[in-house]
Amino acid sequence: VTETWMRATAREIADQNVTNHFANTGHTEPVAVDSTWTLLSGILVFMMQLGFGLLEAGSIRSINSQSILFKNLIDISLVTMGWWAWGYAISSSSGSYRREFAGDTTDVFSPAGPAWVGLFFNWTFAAASSTIVSGAVAGRMKLLAYVILSSIIGWIIFPLFSHWAWASNGWLYKRGFIDFAGSGVVHVGGGVAALIASVFLGARSGRFEFMEKEKRWVDRKPRGHSIMMAYMGTLLLWFGWFGFNAGSSLGMSDGRYIVSVTALFNSSLAASASVLTMTVINALLPVSFNFGDVMNAALAGLVAITAGCATQSAWGAVITGMVSAPLYKASSTLIAMQRIDDPVDAVSVHCTCGIWGVIAVAFFSNQELVDRAYGVEYIPDVGFQTGNQLGIQLYGIIAMIGFVGAVVVIALLVMKYTFPGGIRVHSRDELVGNDYAYFGGYAYPDWEEMVREARAHDRRKAEIKRRQEKRIYDKIRKNNGRVKRRHMKELRREVSKNPDRPATFRTSPTNRSTSALDTKGTVPPPRTPGNDNKGGRINTPVPAGTPAATGTPAAAGTPVSKNRENKNIPSYLERTSSRSTLSRTSTYMDTSNVLDEMKFMESYVLEIYRKMERLEELIKIEKDGEDDAVLNDSDDGSRSPSRKNKSASPSR
Repeated sequence: VTETWMRATAREIADQNVTNHFANTGHTEPVAVDSTWTLLSGILVFMMQLGFGLLEAGSIRSINSQSILFKNLIDISLVTMGWWAWGYAISSSSGSYRREFAGDTTDVFSPAGPAWVGLFFNWTFAAASSTIVSGAVAGRMKLLAYVILSSIIGWIIFPLFSHWAWASNGWLYKRGFIDFAGSGVVHVGGGVAALIASVFLGARSGRFEFMEKEKRWVDRKPRGHSIMMAYMGTLLLWFGWFGFNAGSSLGMSDGRYIVSVTALFNSSLAASASVLTMTVINALLPVSFNFGDVMNAALAGLVAITAGCATQSAWGAVITGMVSAPLYKASSTLIAMQRIDDPVDAVSVHCTCGIWGVIAVAFFSNQELVDRAYGVEYIPDVGFQTGNQLGIQLYGIIAMIGFVGAVVVIALLVMKYTFPGGIRVHSRDELVGNDYAYFGGYAYPDWEEMVREARAHDRRKAEIKRRQEKRIYDKIRKNNGRVKRRHMKELRREVSKNPDRPATFRTSPTNRSTSALDTKGTVPPPRTPGNDNKGGRINTPVPAGTPAATGTPAAAGTPVSKNRENKNIPSYLERTSSRSTLSRTSTYMDTSNVLDEMKFMESYVLEIYRKMERLEELIKIEKDGEDDAVLNDSDDGSRSPSRKNKSASPSR
């Protein structure tokens, strides 16, 4: 009996302890629960910085990946200092109710305390807003100019927008403007700044090329160097967006957990609908499948649902995501048509879809969800109505675009005309990459080694080609400029197909000067290399457009080949006696065009040199395996034993 009584007493004591535990407000204080949820959500939002870095670095060329990661790290550091100094004070609702434009100086250099919960959470939003610009100006904006522009966004633009839309005394908040997590406050502000900066900087070298023949511009957008980095960055951003949207409820007590879970799942619904819609669009378009568009579509859906993630129904979230995909694609195409270079499509994702998200709130929100997220009396007078709310949303978004546009344009104009060389990097730095220009090396050391090996290989091939050409030149010179008849027929057949083809040359084998003029001011026709008046000569070609070339009677002083009258072959393929053509009594060109003819004959000599290169394939002097032996030639002109054996063998 005693043992049974003791067990019953212990059970009663345990039950009473549990009751007392939950009755103790120190364990279930709503402020502690809400603060914990807000802090954890802020940590998730901060993880988005890693997603931004991976996505932007993977979507651009590897020669700029190190610099863009450095810029993201600088963004976080600068925004942290500025937000603690005065950014949080500008965005807060401190001060009188009439301070609708900005907060007062109460929270300047805010000391540690309960207010730091909101300071920390909103700081992560400010860092995300300032990072949007880095991808749009990747590879061509000077570091100092970017630092100033990023600081303006994180220290001035975002704090003011935050006060307007989220502070209880903000002028947009008092009018019923709905932007629950920041489609307009965060993304439109950063997206508009990215668009203006891209216009000021211009396109990257080689991005847009004008085709003269087709009379149109061609977009040659460089592909990102790592699709894996871009994919991981996209998923990290999606993961961090849960804290971005759901954390904006600022707590879990008093039914706010319903607001949080609504924002969570609406975010995934919109992103998934956007991905599926973009997949269908890519399947219907007559081009190859673009995985980068699908990843950006996921971000476009997340940006669009951010404003109404807690106030829209599930079907509204799906429709918002479905519309954001084609809207993003159309915006990206239109921006490229205007020759505005946006390497990561930051303008289309954040600006265009952010505007759509703010507008979509008016169509897909309902009174019940708005009251749950903002309070029963948030929208004054008549309550939520689509027409009235659409006007409020448009009013707010136009004000944001106008303000950020004016501030960024003024800042960029000042920097453009005060910085030496403007705000764009030097063309040399753009060619080699910002990584090499700022850090003296690339993010991938193996890539540098591969580039060095490729350049060394090109130098070896060029040396082989040069020595082979020299040997061919020497062989023809030893043969007194004579070429076998079968090879001459090959040349005639080749040139007769297109006698007016312009010649392209690499180097000049000779340098003709005014010393070639005779006593009468005439220029003797050039001879083949090594011709000492012993062999045949190739006649001087007639320039295009002269009477000899067009078939009309020749003017006085212009030589015309006799064989040209009956044969439709170029004059420089005909053979005549060298002694007769070198006679002083022969008539050459008019002395008034001496300099022009000298330039023309120099091009003729280069044309002969090009034909010698062709002889390398026709005559086949060397065997295929001789390249390695060429590299073993010593500097003093001596040859290796294997080379001597080959030279001793009978030639073909």
